[in-house]
Parts: sequence; C-alpha cells; structure tokens
Amino acid sequence: MESDKSTPENIAAARAALDGVSEVRSRIADRVASPWWYHAGLGLSVATVFASIDVGGSLVPSGVVAGGVLMPLALSWTVARSTGISVSQAVSTPSARGLNGAFLVLLILLGGLGLTLKMAAGLPGAMTAAGLAAAALTIWTTVRNDVALRRDLRSGA
Repeated sequence: MESDKSTPENIAAARAALDGVSEVRSRIADRVASPWWYHAGLGLSVATVFASIDVGGSLVPSGVVAGGVLMPLALSWTVARSTGISVSQAVSTPSARGLNGAFLVLLILLGGLGLTLKMAAGLPGAMTAAGLAAAALTIWTTVRNDVALRRDLRSGA
C-alpha cells in the first residue's frame, strides 16, 4: 500500500501550480480578442453576398464567391496570423456553440425574407437591406464569440 504524500508542502506546491495556470489562462484570454477590422470585414463579406443577389446578373456568382468564400478566408487567415487563434477555435467553445447556431438560423431567415420581398413582392433593394441587417448581426455575433472565448479560457472550459 502506498503512503499518503499529501504533506502541507506538496499541497501548497500543487495550489501554487494551479494558481499559475489560472494566471496564464487569464493573460491569454486578455490577448485573444479579434481586431475591430475582423468583425467589420466579416459583416462586409455577408453584406456583399446579399447585395450581389439584389443586383443580380453576373454579379451574383462573383459576389457570392468573394463575400462568402474569399473574404472570410482572407480575414480568418489574417486574424489567425495576428492573434495566434484560429476562427475554428473561437467559434467552437462551449459558450459560442449555441450563439452560432442561433446566428445561422437568423441569417437564413434574413436571406429568406430578403428573397421573398425581392422576388414575390418585387421590392427593389430588399436583399441589400437584409444584407445590412445580416452584417450588423454578423458583427454582433463575432464580438460575442470573442467574449465567449475569453470567458471559456478563463474558466478552463
């Protein structure tokens, strides 16, 4: 049978080590905020997709590719290089999962509303207006993702 090595010195050393981990987590959490241009850029990329559908013609495919693929990839790569945190890490934290699910549902609803108003009601600019709302929603969501990531880092989740 092993002897108990829970001496006061060992307990104090273990507590100090855990305190050190908590301090490092807190310092990392303070550094992982995405720059303002990342949030604005993602909002602009979403608005570009919506507005290109509103304009129509040959701008639809290029706007969807530019706003839905190229701009987010470039922004994600740039922010990962500048902060050391990839977007996939930021949006997969426990606190961010529900937020991002709701974001996707709202984004689909905004797109559906814009298309319905454009196609069925013939309202010009409906997709652009929906795109502006989607851009604001995107910016709000990405900022909240940063807050959730910092909270989860501090808590060790």
